[in-house]
Amino acid sequence: MLTGAFLSLVGLSIWAAQGFNNPDTINNSDVLSVLASGFNGNAAGIAYLGMIILIATPIFRVALSALYFGVQKDLRYVAITLLVFAMLLFALFSRTVA
Repeated sequence: MLTGAFLSLVGLSIWAAQGFNNPDTINNSDVLSVLASGFNGNAAGIAYLGMIILIATPIFRVALSALYFGVQKDLRYVAITLLVFAMLLFALFSRTVA
């Protein structure tokens, strides 16, 4: 999580160092374009990369929790964790706004 926050801060700092001009936008919204833009030093790409890491962190933690509870054979918590995981994925991939 600190990595995502750090990358976001670096991206915003580069943007500020450039005089708060309009940052180069990323044409495609897919992850590979964001990665390429971030590694090329684009301020917006670095900030977006940080945001992707910040969004992926809780999803990754819930997935690991489901695996952990599965190894422990605690089916109740596996079911609860998978339900939370499904809700996170639905919120991420649905294009509805609450």
